[in-house]
Amino acid sequence: MKKTSFLGILPFLFLIYGCQSDSPSATSFENPADLNSKFPYLYATNNSLYMSWISSNGDGSHSLNYARYDGGAWDTPQTIARDSSWFVNWADFPSIIADQNGLLAIHMLNKKPGGPYAYDVNIYPFQNGKSRSPLVPHTDSTATEHGFVSMVPWDDDTILAVWLDGRQSANRTEEQYFDLDYAMTLRAAFISTSGEIKDSFLIDDAVCDCCPTSLVKTPEGALVAYRDRTEKEIRDISISRFDGTSWSDPRTIHKDNWNIRACPVNGPALAAQDSLVVLGWYTGADDNPRVQAVLSQDGGNNFQDSRVISDQKAIGRVDATIQNGHIYLSFLENSSDKAVLQIASLDQNSIQSSTVDTLSKSRKTGFPQLEAIEDKLILAWTAVSDTSTSIKTVQVNASHFN
Repeated sequence: MKKTSFLGILPFLFLIYGCQSDSPSATSFENPADLNSKFPYLYATNNSLYMSWISSNGDGSHSLNYARYDGGAWDTPQTIARDSSWFVNWADFPSIIADQNGLLAIHMLNKKPGGPYAYDVNIYPFQNGKSRSPLVPHTDSTATEHGFVSMVPWDDDTILAVWLDGRQSANRTEEQYFDLDYAMTLRAAFISTSGEIKDSFLIDDAVCDCCPTSLVKTPEGALVAYRDRTEKEIRDISISRFDGTSWSDPRTIHKDNWNIRACPVNGPALAAQDSLVVLGWYTGADDNPRVQAVLSQDGGNNFQDSRVISDQKAIGRVDATIQNGHIYLSFLENSSDKAVLQIASLDQNSIQSSTVDTLSKSRKTGFPQLEAIEDKLILAWTAVSDTSTSIKTVQVNASHFN
């Protein structure tokens, strides 16, 4: 299943006007994460917001936690598990999903013997508000990397999960790294809230090793975005569609032609509302770092031309959300010794970008999260000091952009 196709783009339907607006009123608000917490993940449903995070316990162990934000307040945080055998990483961190009835699943990564990057995906399904024992969605037993999970609700008792799966790289030598027969793969499975794996799929047999994935559900099915990999080490963003039965052949979303013989650890971000889809990503092609985005009005069947959201100063680490038909991206830019967290609002005719805050450039900052509830944009990230980490949450009035 080597990649040769290029996604056809709709004709140029809009003019691009990029502008920097006044900074929005980004208001910090409290969250229940303790000191030495890190790597938040946000998931919004209806008017509720869920956040998962990792806490360091001081004894070498970590705790996996979550809480719900509703009606302007957080409920009591819950701890799912505590262990010292987890793989805790700035780019590959736990995630959480829910629907209108409540929490559906939360995932984390568990180390296994065999190497520093040997670990399994562990997914905790929730049923009737209670967590079940974790299950491993991949059926191989190789001591290889399995991670960068994305999940979405599929139906009343099923979730769809995708992940990067390193089973082909088992016992790979240094020389074999550039042989795609030993490459990372992208796989998927259905998981019931009762704790069963229903179906498994191979989506792509050669992908970039350690860039985050992104998954959404649309009326036309599911859509996954990820950083692909070709025999010439072109690592651009591809998508695949799931129609309820099978996954489509991978298609390159935009021909950046980024030739890089390593993983940039900088994946794409999808968001969908009805048939409106946005896909944002970072590329370093042509020594011109930039964040780009494409829009689709038909559930991801066709995309409009690529639009540059940020260039020259772009760091990436993109996230995306859609609220009431309004599209928003968050991303990082360089500024001397700091990173600048930006929000951009997109429509058919314009791009409006504003600064939210300055962050540490350290990897400990992780990937800032963006979600929308009611008329607020919510952002969360790991705040880094010389002695500790903490989770910072802020809200921005969406009306700033409208």
